[in-house]
Amino acid sequence: MEARIAEHPLSSGPVREAFAMIEHLGKDNQEAIAQELRERDLPGLDDLGRLQLRTTFSWWRLHRGRRKLLKRLGRSDDE
Repeated sequence: MEARIAEHPLSSGPVREAFAMIEHLGKDNQEAIAQELRERDLPGLDDLGRLQLRTTFSWWRLHRGRRKLLKRLGRSDDE
């Protein structure tokens, strides 16, 4: 399960870096964010939006399956 989560598009390094940068800069100034994404050669806002729309459900299912599996094993997500 962990390998499937790690292979998911939302787990990729560039996507995680882009989302972290957006959080750091704040969501208000889209033009500055878009420029910074281009300068760092990261996926753009439109690409991130499309990716999120296409893959959020599968991301959720993977994490739900992981929680169920951990529950069956008697462990929590924190361990």
